[in-house]
Order: sequence, then C-alpha cells, then structure tokens
Amino acid sequence: MNICSLIVHTKPASGPLVSERLQAFHGVEVHGGLEEDKLIVTVEDEGETVSPVSDKMNALRDVEGVVNTVLIYHYGGEESMEEMNREIN
Repeated sequence: MNICSLIVHTKPASGPLVSERLQAFHGVEVHGGLEEDKLIVTVEDEGETVSPVSDKMNALRDVEGVVNTVLIYHYGGEESMEEMNREIN
C-alpha cells in the first residue's frame, strides 16, 4: 500500500473545476484548498500493478488547469488495510 499527500497548485479560480477532474482518478481525494487554488490531495493504492501511485501522481500534472504538484508526504508499506484497521481500533 502507498499513500501520498500532495499540494496541487491550479490556475487562478480553477480550484473547484480541477478538483472535480482529479477526483475522477481512482484513489484520489481532494480535501480542501479550492478557494486558494492550492488543493490538498491524497493519492492511495493498495499494491495495484496497473496504475501505481507514482503513475497517478505524474498524470495529475497533465490535468487541465494544474500548474504544479508538490509531494508533501509518502508512506509505503506491505501491510493490508485490514491490519491497519486492527491497529487503529
């Protein structure tokens, strides 16, 4: 499993539209920053071989309205979501 957080800078006043475009990607969530045109984004995969998280991050740069992406945090581990839920609870 890989989880990354990013700041996605958008063109002025494009935050809401870019947010919709980003969330069309599997495993991508936008958590805020629409009004500031600096979207707070997480990208997650669970060991997918077809489109790893790095490919998704690169694809986000090509979305219309995106100026730049900045990686803030990356976690990569072997444990499953079930194991993580047991640890949390």
